[in-house]
Amino acid sequence: MAPKPRRNADGTTTVTTLDAGDIRLVCPPWCTFQHGYRHPPAKAEITHHSEPVWALADTPEHGPTSLVEVALVQWPFSDRPQVCLSVETDDGHLEVGPTGAHRIATALRKQADHILSMVGQLEAIRAEGP
Repeated sequence: MAPKPRRNADGTTTVTTLDAGDIRLVCPPWCTFQHGYRHPPAKAEITHHSEPVWALADTPEHGPTSLVEVALVQWPFSDRPQVCLSVETDDGHLEVGPTGAHRIATALRKQADHILSMVGQLEAIRAEGP
């Protein structure tokens, strides 16, 4: 079990790591992660996270359901310290930069357009009867 992170008077957080001892973090304004880890992390595993946001749909057949989750994420002490967008996919969470995020948004728009075109097809099929 990892020691609890310590909140410091100056607004920073101290996390005890496996390989570098105590690390004092200055969290970016978007970081909502409390930096509590199940096991002491290696320094490179320290992560900043924003609050995840889900695309939600409320269907009459199934009620509310979540479709896709996105959040900002950063490993400030890793070999890739840039802030990324984390997107939940069938393959797990992908971390992408601005170009990847634009491509995912474009793909989701195309999928939404495809779903809307299928709604018309569905309505026509149902109008014909069983």
